[in-house]
Amino acid sequence: MSTTLWLTRSLLAGAVLFAARRGGEPEQSVAAVLLATFALDVANHAIFGDPAWFAVNPGHLVIDTWAFLVLLWIAVRANRAWPLAVCAAQALVILGHIAKLWELAMVRKTYWAMTNIPFVLQLLILGAGTWAHMLRRRRIGFYKSWRTV
Repeated sequence: MSTTLWLTRSLLAGAVLFAARRGGEPEQSVAAVLLATFALDVANHAIFGDPAWFAVNPGHLVIDTWAFLVLLWIAVRANRAWPLAVCAAQALVILGHIAKLWELAMVRKTYWAMTNIPFVLQLLILGAGTWAHMLRRRRIGFYKSWRTV
């Protein structure tokens, strides 16, 4: 397995554990979504095989669309700004799928980059958001995790 894959898995484990231990509900919810996308991706590959990157992978499209919708819901409801950045990164993934649907001749590496690199960005944002939550909680004490609409 490649170094990139193991680095991503290590970052996923670290960010999810950090959010689970130190985060509030929004941090834990985003961590759960990102962990679920990873688990669903593993299941997708186990059932349908490895992606060829020549065409849109329908399993990836479904998983990524679900993740976008859930992350959007969290971003709109959370009493924090950082989930918007995680949702924006997921929007880049969706745009990668749309671009590939539109132009099948798109270079395979470009499609891979547009649908995989934002995940690392999301994990880094989750870690930074959890850190900010932890510092804010130390500074001001308990505060609401969700906005009241």
